[in-house]
Amino acid sequence: MKLISRLISNTTALLVGAALSLAITTTARADDDAGLFLKSLQEEAVSQLSDESISSEEREQQFRSLLTENFDISGIAKFVVGKYWRKAEDGPRSEFMTIFEDIMVQRFLPTFSKYAGSDFKITKVVKKKSFYIVFSKVKTEGGEPAQILWRIQAKENSGFVITDIAAEGISLRSTYKSDYTSALKSLGGDLSALNGKLRKKIKSGDFAPKENG
Repeated sequence: MKLISRLISNTTALLVGAALSLAITTTARADDDAGLFLKSLQEEAVSQLSDESISSEEREQQFRSLLTENFDISGIAKFVVGKYWRKAEDGPRSEFMTIFEDIMVQRFLPTFSKYAGSDFKITKVVKKKSFYIVFSKVKTEGGEPAQILWRIQAKENSGFVITDIAAEGISLRSTYKSDYTSALKSLGGDLSALNGKLRKKIKSGDFAPKENG
């Protein structure tokens, strides 16, 4: 189980690293708004986060801003808690939102440098009723291309937001849901208790990617 969890964790790291760092070559139609959104996000990320003159604190803040502005962090956070979200009080819910954002930053910011410049191509954009699926391919560490699917939803007023990413059948938010609902079940559904455990892990740097995978 630990080997499987590590594989999933590494895959999701590649996904978000790809979202905010890879040089995109689009082969989709030029008028595909969802594809253009993804390309614009890449350009903004590279421009801001590749600046060697900024401090690590400034880079983290810029990464956090890009993450919260372009990923549906609140929606994903609610999804990964599952049925326990409805049972929780407002206080623990709000705290979990903040904690989940911190986890995402600690886990995925280091992958920016690791995957910058990797070969990444948008191959197709499919419009659904209320969202888009953007198909892409990214070259992995082993050199083999992996297919990545992005679920992108239009905002109510204007613009887009990324609501999920999947690679080789592995969904980012579904993976987190499996982890957190399992933990909550063992804690009797107590979101406050889970928040306390996650805070300790953040403080210890447990969510940062490990060098050995």
